[in-house]
Amino acid sequence: MSSKVSIIVPTRNSRHTIELCLRSIIAQSYPNIDVIVADSHSSDGTAETALGLGATVLDFPPHAERTHKKNEAARHAHADFLLF
Repeated sequence: MSSKVSIIVPTRNSRHTIELCLRSIIAQSYPNIDVIVADSHSSDGTAETALGLGATVLDFPPHAERTHKKNEAARHAHADFLLF
């Protein structure tokens, strides 16, 4: 069995790029991944798009720092490896 990898994507108001990003991740040949989107309370549909593509979405205050979002998302990950 292959090791599990959690891919963490910090974002804010990225509706125009998040779908392409997540579809690229999903299309990878490595089978055992999960995607966590650390979103800063986007108002443009970013979270809804990510949820629709099967990602776990964690909501943060609008001005949360990227490092804080990545660390908190890592605490929610249940994987052998993290990829940011």
